[in-house]
Amino acid sequence: MKSFKFNTLFSCIALTTAVLAAPASAEGSAMVNPQAGVVVGYWHNWCDGAGYKGGIAPCVTLAQVNPQYNVVDVSFMKSYGANGSIPTFKLDPAIGLTEAQFIDQISELNRQGRAVLIALGGADAHIELRNGQEQDLANEIIRLVEKYGFDGLDIDLEQAAVTAADNQIVIPAALRIVKDHYRKQQKNFLITMAPEFPYLTTSGKYVPYINALEGYYDWINPQFYNQGGDGIYIDGIGWIAQNNDNLKQEFIYHIANALANGSHGFTKIPHDKLVFGIPTNIDAAATGYVSDPQKLFAAFEQLKNQGQPLRGVMTWSINWDMGKNATGQAYNESFIKAYGPFIHNQDITPPEPENGKPIFSGLGHVRVKLGGVFNPLDGVSAYDAEDKDLTADIQVTGDVNTQQLGLYPLTYKVTDSDNNTTEQVRTVEVYNTKPELSGIHNTSITVSAPFDPMAGVSANDAEDGDLTHSIRIEGEVNSDRIGQYELVYSVTDSAGEQSRAVRIVTVKEQGAVCENLWNPSKIYLGGDTVSYAGKIWLAGWWTQGEQPDLAGQWGVWKSQGDSDCDSGLPPVITPNFTISGLASSYPLTQGQVSINFNVNTNQAMELTASLVQDERIHASSTANINGNGAMVLQGASLDAGAYQLIISNKDNSLKQQFALSLVADDGGIEPGEYPAYSAGTQYQAGDIVTNAGGVYQCRPWPNSGWCSGSAPYYAPGTGSAWQDAWTKH
Repeated sequence: MKSFKFNTLFSCIALTTAVLAAPASAEGSAMVNPQAGVVVGYWHNWCDGAGYKGGIAPCVTLAQVNPQYNVVDVSFMKSYGANGSIPTFKLDPAIGLTEAQFIDQISELNRQGRAVLIALGGADAHIELRNGQEQDLANEIIRLVEKYGFDGLDIDLEQAAVTAADNQIVIPAALRIVKDHYRKQQKNFLITMAPEFPYLTTSGKYVPYINALEGYYDWINPQFYNQGGDGIYIDGIGWIAQNNDNLKQEFIYHIANALANGSHGFTKIPHDKLVFGIPTNIDAAATGYVSDPQKLFAAFEQLKNQGQPLRGVMTWSINWDMGKNATGQAYNESFIKAYGPFIHNQDITPPEPENGKPIFSGLGHVRVKLGGVFNPLDGVSAYDAEDKDLTADIQVTGDVNTQQLGLYPLTYKVTDSDNNTTEQVRTVEVYNTKPELSGIHNTSITVSAPFDPMAGVSANDAEDGDLTHSIRIEGEVNSDRIGQYELVYSVTDSAGEQSRAVRIVTVKEQGAVCENLWNPSKIYLGGDTVSYAGKIWLAGWWTQGEQPDLAGQWGVWKSQGDSDCDSGLPPVITPNFTISGLASSYPLTQGQVSINFNVNTNQAMELTASLVQDERIHASSTANINGNGAMVLQGASLDAGAYQLIISNKDNSLKQQFALSLVADDGGIEPGEYPAYSAGTQYQAGDIVTNAGGVYQCRPWPNSGWCSGSAPYYAPGTGSAWQDAWTKH
């Protein structure tokens, strides 16, 4: 397939589809793959979306999409039935297109060398698939491709759908089936993804999709918007938040550099498969808009100069680029006019496979459970342009012993009829989960104080269960003698997997009192210092209630060395906890209630929450909290009425009590008795408003945080995601 690349300075001329030469292979049945830089825009399959700042995004036809968008993602393919139903696509008739016209417009974009993908998911679509539905999903994707002419699929799962049920297994497996299906027809079915960037840490929620589609996905366009203070810590700069407009160039460069190189805690996405996603304007997203395009250009140039140019840019959305702000002023396609010429005039051509050689599919690295069964040819195929399917000719050298832990390299080799040979190595890891040690932290005690090395310490293994009794401790602590003592904890499971942890116990005299002790209730700003646990700590940004020694490598607090007070002892803090996120009332549905709230403790403690009425406990829940944590109290067979929520520690020395009511969710609240919903108001859990002819109550924490979210998505009864925030009465 020919590359599709603009060589004309678009800002100097008026664009029409006539300037685009049709690539030779862009026929109705061909799959278009832009090979140079890509400008990806999402297209709304609905009309008149409301913006974060009160603007309106119109519905537009595909024929109206600016030609500089060489990848158009149709939004969205989603589930229309109950959980477990196979997602599909339905053209919204409000767009004003018949299906035949829609298909013709996709074909015309293909003729122009522009790819059209179907996007799976979206913010308001909950998809929930289970093992065994892989082929059904693949069949539906192929059906949609054959019907409409889509060139690929973009995974755009958000919120709970990312990890729901077996999505992380089923969706990649289905896409591998689809890609292999079209590879046999000498077509490349594009696979892309649009994860929110915090999900791209090494243990992030999107990593299973990336790993499972290694060798199958074409590019990833992460969303660098709507994440507020999430960002990246860079030595010499500090924390660079996604919503820090003053450091926008630094954010774009450093976050892309971290992803391109797999550094700073992020998983690796090769630079030529990394497309940078930003909102079109301030109405398209809550944060992330790049007000000065020159900052993105400069960051892209930095990456290009180090030999790692990015593949392009992505935006939400095409419709917003053609929309209007709250005062009725048109955005006038300012996004594509700024970024289209920049990307299309870059020399961004991803490497292509060597011509004439066979191609392997399904050779990603794989993990096999100890004692499991492994077939080296499962899911593996080989294809050649002239010889077609060469799977039967694959030769594999190397062995995998699934009865012994370790890494096993396998070499795959296939040769076509022209004597062109392709070799590829994959690694098979035979693994067993290691036991986990918990509760082992460095600590200090005063001289002669009692010390139990097993207090709060436990071990658990996925296969063997509780292994606390098997923990071995090397070393001892003499609490009568001042000094530092090292203890080494170890535990081994039945498969021979061992975990070790080291703790330092300091025995010291009580020393001077620090003047700047860390206070969990105080607000600290970037640059503030505190004393805690014998050290000086520096705050990187705004924080409250985050215990310094639990902040971790990427946390807000950074140790600046030992303090000169308290002889290195942690400050003496009276045990205490605070509660937030409680509502004054909760809906009672068929006698059942779920009460969610947040707890902040100034030290580790076991807390019990009890729902009490007339001195009788109707429901209770216990949780171990160290710092910030959430508790959930669920009850059943309850009657509506007034209750007390009592939260106490293990020995009942600390206790807090809250009055609340359970209200039968019977739709008995009449409209007109409560204030009208007003966008921008800071609503709290339990608040009741009217909107669109209905009465809605702000859901309990943590959902209450969405009640004050942007009007387009969380406006009660009308927003696409209003049910995340509100309950209708």
